[in-house]
Amino acid sequence: MFVLALALASTLATRGAHAPPGCPGETTLEINACFGERLQRADAELARYAAAARSRLKREAATAPPGDTSAAKALGGFQASERAWSAYRDAECGAVYDNWSAGTIRTVEDLACRIGLTRLRTHTVWENWLTYMDSTPPVLPEPAVPPE
Repeated sequence: MFVLALALASTLATRGAHAPPGCPGETTLEINACFGERLQRADAELARYAAAARSRLKREAATAPPGDTSAAKALGGFQASERAWSAYRDAECGAVYDNWSAGTIRTVEDLACRIGLTRLRTHTVWENWLTYMDSTPPVLPEPAVPPE
């Protein structure tokens, strides 16, 4: 048992200790809850950035010259990419969970995967849909990407 605990502590130390500052907890349940809250915040931020992107694309589609369907097509593509990304996140982080399924760290590993991918997706949405090629300020501020 001691060897198993030592191996787990060693793994956490070499992986950069997934419990970052501001995510305290003495028990697995407390740490899982903290990571769950972080995922909720990351999901909410992504939803806000995605809504802003959809709004911008809808506005551009509505004001496009007659016959110019590029913004409408981009909106459809953006919505398809959101669905595909969500499926990817579920598959990737589900595989991470399965990889760690023998230990109590599995939930934190899954949540950390989801948080990281969500924050990266939020930045991608910002970069591709909420910034401009000229000096126009972005629609929303640049989101943070891992690590916090």
